[in-house]
Amino acid sequence: MHHKRIAAAAVTALAVAATPAIAAEQGAPAKTAKPLGSAVVAKDKASAKLKVRYSCKTGETLWISLKQTKSGKKSKALKAEGSSQVAAAWWQSHRNTIKCDGKKHTKKFTVDKVEDGSKGTLRKGSAWLQFCVTTGEGENSKLTVSVAKWVSVK
Repeated sequence: MHHKRIAAAAVTALAVAATPAIAAEQGAPAKTAKPLGSAVVAKDKASAKLKVRYSCKTGETLWISLKQTKSGKKSKALKAEGSSQVAAAWWQSHRNTIKCDGKKHTKKFTVDKVEDGSKGTLRKGSAWLQFCVTTGEGENSKLTVSVAKWVSVK
């Protein structure tokens, strides 16, 4: 009886240890994005760049967004769904290219007011960053990376 419990424990331990490897083989997404430094507004105040280190296994489209209050101070209101309506400035882009191969990449991404709904002027202070990578389109779209956090703006 004692040997059966040891064997069962060994099988369970192997199954638990193998789970991350199996998930990796099945394409479980690597979900990381870390802003490096501040968002820097261009001299003409028409765009801003933010350097981000990211990793994704799947995804074709990046949406990056910076929202800010009129004062440039942090506000919980900017974290809420639909908060672009209350933001004094909302710059975004779906036009930056990304590479999803499971490896870490570092790149400067651009946000601006070219896309519909974008508005206002980013100023020195803090902005609410949203960095989202998706795969597929429309109803078949799947979010593979989603990071939201405060970043400084210079």
